[in-house]
Amino acid sequence: MNNKVERVLTWERFKELLTRLHPQEIFYAQGLAPLARPPVELRLTFAAERVQYIFVDTAKVGILRRTGIPVKTDKYGNPNLEEEDVKKFLYNELGRDDIKIRSFELMGGY
Repeated sequence: MNNKVERVLTWERFKELLTRLHPQEIFYAQGLAPLARPPVELRLTFAAERVQYIFVDTAKVGILRRTGIPVKTDKYGNPNLEEEDVKKFLYNELGRDDIKIRSFELMGGY
């Protein structure tokens, strides 16, 4: 097996890959990014043609730097991303509603 992992550095390139390769599903997870303020990140990933593509976006002053998705605060004061904001952003950016957007956190990843 010659599977490959490719880290994509820009949202524009990741979006172009999503559009060209037209995957049926994309996975997301939020995690801690100690150097970001607030310390939260979004990791998006999908697989196509034996390659796993990964895009990471970190927060800067209340939004994610590359996508502009808002970072909210939960009732305990912790920064977080809301699932509906992530999904809305992806559906709008991709112009399609047939893609399945799944939380990688629920699958035991990340």
